[in-house]
Amino acid sequence: MNYQHLFTNPSFQRTKNVVFFGNQSSFDFKVGRYLFDLLVEQKKLRRILLPEHGLFSELQDQVGKEDEAYSGVECRSLYDTQKQNVVPDKACFEGADALLVDIPDVGARYFTYTTHLYWLLRCLQEHRIAIPVFVTDRKNPAGTKVEGTPLDARYASFVGLAGLIHRHGLSTGQLATWMQRQLNYTGEIIRIPFPGSAEEIFINPSPNIPHRSTVQVYPGQCFWEATTFSEGRGTTRPFELFGHPELAWSDCIELASTFNQKFANQAVLRPVRFIPAFHKHQNQVCQGFQLHVRDEQAYHSVFGALYLMRALLPLFGKENFWRKGAYEFDSTCTAAEILIGDDDLIGYVEGARTERQVLAKLAEAEMQWKETIG
Repeated sequence: MNYQHLFTNPSFQRTKNVVFFGNQSSFDFKVGRYLFDLLVEQKKLRRILLPEHGLFSELQDQVGKEDEAYSGVECRSLYDTQKQNVVPDKACFEGADALLVDIPDVGARYFTYTTHLYWLLRCLQEHRIAIPVFVTDRKNPAGTKVEGTPLDARYASFVGLAGLIHRHGLSTGQLATWMQRQLNYTGEIIRIPFPGSAEEIFINPSPNIPHRSTVQVYPGQCFWEATTFSEGRGTTRPFELFGHPELAWSDCIELASTFNQKFANQAVLRPVRFIPAFHKHQNQVCQGFQLHVRDEQAYHSVFGALYLMRALLPLFGKENFWRKGAYEFDSTCTAAEILIGDDDLIGYVEGARTERQVLAKLAEAEMQWKETIG
């Protein structure tokens, strides 16, 4: 049983009214049951807090979720954009004697479940709610590899915490410990060992992370959300596929050839055509690429995406390349500022910084992050 360490923990055994934050990834393949069903069976479950996408990851990105019930248990949405109800309040913990967090992460700071966890800890601290927080210490499916630069506080939002690097390389428990330091959180956080490996059966944690291969490209490929290009939403391979209806096929062939020479044995760019069923360029033929990673340790997904963006921007010009306007409801920043989150990296895409400069900055930031997390 994957949750044996949780249910045999003496502190957890004493709990009677647990608030659970998680989703469909909380499934124990050894017993064939969801964790929240096991909690209902034990009459421990007080309330479920729903992340973006819902309990079963049934909703697309930026789609609000209303409160509901599951097996007679109240489910409070932490992503109800209609009510602007995205920050947890003390009512989330009414009548509770513990918070249980069993939420997957994919190793990139834009994954909003990370922000949910941070805000839950902040809410407990601000309202002086003294209950233990149990965190299932899940392995990072993207591994321990680190990429990118820390997010400038000016660009912090629901899809990025200030100071968090693009690809952090932390387990869920390590991430909670980092948040504890950031908040100076004095409450009790109990990390529960999770014997499952990052390589076992993959449950898609959100609708557009459908495959294990998606996790390896997501830290860099998410940047295409900041552009007028389709990032592959509306296809069966989001973030691996990307393209644009106005991109010439000859340019696809040329760029793929250049990329494949530069990143030989690391990744392969394959020219393709695809039609998104929804989202950007819905029902239009996009000409673009599928990114295939050959060596997960060697390929730098953040730099690889920046390199591709720098190559494609001149074909469209800044005005037609970047996505305009505010991106998130809690920020006036553009998608590029929120997702890339570093003026020098954006400058590299626009030709204002050299490859040497950006590689040096990435290397320094990654080294400092590794020193910070120990």
